[in-house]
Amino acid sequence: MTGKLLADIFQDGMVLPIHKDFRLGGQTASRAVVTVSFAGRDYQSQADEQGHWQILLPAYDKQELNELTVASHGQKQTLKNLHFGRVILFSGQSNIEYRLKDDAEFAQAKAELAVGSHLKLYYYNCPQIDYRDPETGAVKPDVAEEKWHEVNAETAGDMSAIGFYCLAKLQELDPSQIYAAVDCFKGGTSASNWLPVDLLKADPELKTAFIDPYEAAVKGKSWADFDAETAKWQAAVDQHNVDLKQYLDQHPESSLSQAKNIVGHTPWPPPMRPDSYLRPGALYETMVSQIQDITVTDWVWYQGENDTDRPRHYSKLLNLLLNTWRRVLADPSLPVKLIQLPGYADNPENSVAMIRQTQLETAASRPYVDLVSIADLGEAHNIHPTHKREAGQRLALCMSGLSYPATPTAVAFKKEGDHLSFKVTNSFLLEVKNEVKVSFLTKEGTWLPYQAVKAQVKGQEVSLDCPNDALGLRYGYANYPDLAVYNELDSPLTAFEKVFSEK
Repeated sequence: MTGKLLADIFQDGMVLPIHKDFRLGGQTASRAVVTVSFAGRDYQSQADEQGHWQILLPAYDKQELNELTVASHGQKQTLKNLHFGRVILFSGQSNIEYRLKDDAEFAQAKAELAVGSHLKLYYYNCPQIDYRDPETGAVKPDVAEEKWHEVNAETAGDMSAIGFYCLAKLQELDPSQIYAAVDCFKGGTSASNWLPVDLLKADPELKTAFIDPYEAAVKGKSWADFDAETAKWQAAVDQHNVDLKQYLDQHPESSLSQAKNIVGHTPWPPPMRPDSYLRPGALYETMVSQIQDITVTDWVWYQGENDTDRPRHYSKLLNLLLNTWRRVLADPSLPVKLIQLPGYADNPENSVAMIRQTQLETAASRPYVDLVSIADLGEAHNIHPTHKREAGQRLALCMSGLSYPATPTAVAFKKEGDHLSFKVTNSFLLEVKNEVKVSFLTKEGTWLPYQAVKAQVKGQEVSLDCPNDALGLRYGYANYPDLAVYNELDSPLTAFEKVFSEK
């Protein structure tokens, strides 16, 4: 009897990691034995009480495999036309979700694909499930089953734009490999949506910040109440879209970001409800669960915009997330690229800068976690920059193994009187492209307004004038930063805040 024993992500034509032990998993009868026939050998595992099973298979060194068979409890499932290559998990919120078809350069990318460029690229989009009924298993929304796609002019539009440009650049740098993107993202989300509820509840600070407000928002309300609140919010969104279209029609010279600055931004967030994907832990339950049986080569995390309202909690959230997902993916040393948020002005003062600082400190303190800064690529009044090519290519360069693993970072600060110097990692020859502006921390504990300073670069070192009594330095520490120092690959020195000593 033929049945579905493997999780949905395991399909004909998929890509599995090459040169790396990899997992398979799915569902069968409780405690049933599972036999996997792979590359001429049989391997066995046993399901747990709930019927979930998982098995680790040895690394495979060829790029193609005709078939792999799984059998258990009188059922059998065969996967055919398998590929082996570099499998990259792209995850986070709307800017990594931003589809290639919405990118400003989609026509150019599509033309490249139409003439046969970027062959041997694949992607899989995890279904964006908001809620799964714990009793019936029914999901909201009722999404269609996703499938693996070979990237071509017809299919590429629905994949992550940054994911596409990253894979295409990696292929350009090493065309011998197969590359695949596993996309697990959802726009408008906090890191708290991607974490288990029990971990959020276990930390008093996170419980107060995320669990308690949710419970207060849904307490004592009926489904009719939730539906009424949602309908009211949707009406406001619809009216906003009408107003925005009307403004753009009347002002065709205006950009979308300029129009939103006049009309206002889309009402967000929607009202909280028990089946909202914005509830704490929602997407850990419905989407992270979809990747619990796979193995990937690399992981890209691009998120933080929706935590700018509570940036002081982001360090705990991000570190918990890194620990948790690496555990789920059974790879404690999984290489991670953190994409540092782009410039965006319309947030509470310095809230984006605080998220960036957390990303910087987290990458610096954890093994196999690298920071890829795109703080210079944003749009002041558009949270979704429409040009993703440079971001994707910068990411690819850091992932290629042919260049620096991260963008430049300031280290080894040395202050002597009115002179300050520091070294810059991930660089060989620095360049100052425009006026260097910094902010100094006074002995009274206040940060001075940004001012232009005389700065010099020599090789990997930056030196600048600094008040003798300054206790700290900020460079690019703003929601929409003004960056000036770049390495020889045109990657920016990461924005930072550095306190030299306590008052």
